[in-house]
Amino acid sequence: MKTLIRLAFYSLLLYACYVLLSAMLSSGSKLPKVLQDHADAALQQYLCQVPVSWRIGNLDPAFSLTLDQAEQAAHNAAMQWNNDLGFEAFRYDSIDGFPINFSYDERQQQLLQQALLQRNIERYDHNIDERLERLNADSARLRAQQQAFEQENRAFAAELAAYEKQLQQSVDNPTRLQQARAALQQRQQRLQQQAEDLNAEQARLAREQRYLNDTVADRNALLPQQDTLATAPEVGLMEVQGKARTMTIFAYKTLNDLQLTMAHEFGHALGAGHTDDSTDVMHYAISNQQNRLTENDIRAVKMQCGW
Repeated sequence: MKTLIRLAFYSLLLYACYVLLSAMLSSGSKLPKVLQDHADAALQQYLCQVPVSWRIGNLDPAFSLTLDQAEQAAHNAAMQWNNDLGFEAFRYDSIDGFPINFSYDERQQQLLQQALLQRNIERYDHNIDERLERLNADSARLRAQQQAFEQENRAFAAELAAYEKQLQQSVDNPTRLQQARAALQQRQQRLQQQAEDLNAEQARLAREQRYLNDTVADRNALLPQQDTLATAPEVGLMEVQGKARTMTIFAYKTLNDLQLTMAHEFGHALGAGHTDDSTDVMHYAISNQQNRLTENDIRAVKMQCGW
């Protein structure tokens, strides 16, 4: 009997609170801060305790992205949170899940320009590095050949001097002197040919060096464009209004970037804010350092949910 009376009393108390709050809301008055904070905290606790259902909403065909690709990227992003949190925080629901919309605009064009520019710079760098490595190897080989040629040329000069000395001192064996002269002439011709080949190789390497200089100049000319496009636009947005959520994807460079953006927005869906470490998925900007959720990401969600 006492239990029934207590339940009736609590029911009346809750009803009175409901009437009071309804009157305050209908009159346009704001909730007292303590009540508002309590309501926000209670809502956040609810959002963290119930698996968040998602689905793919509007998919702008301008993205050239299939529904399967979009769903797979979202599934991978959701599973990162589920696996690292240790429970099902997100669940696919094609009917009641909150929508993930793809809205194509100038941000996607900017990211595509960034990707194309970066790809061109990387191609320049690859070509420059490859040809510079080959130029350095060829230059080292040419220097070795030039040193060997100089040594051989000095040896030829010594033999020629010895021949001329013998020619002045003795004429007793003209056949031997003729043979020595013929050998010296052949060697001189061979040295002349080597000198021509070395000069031609030196000229070729000089042309290659000029080509590399021009290529580096062309590559560096792209850098001001890169600086112009350096500011990354906001590529995703998570809107949370009460229990309702909506994710919008505006742009992405690659499917991996898309998955990172979705994981970032899923974190916002649980109430997590931005972190300071650029390696965190919840950092405000996507970077090449982000591979998976970090301890900071998990901590941000757990603190928000009060776990």
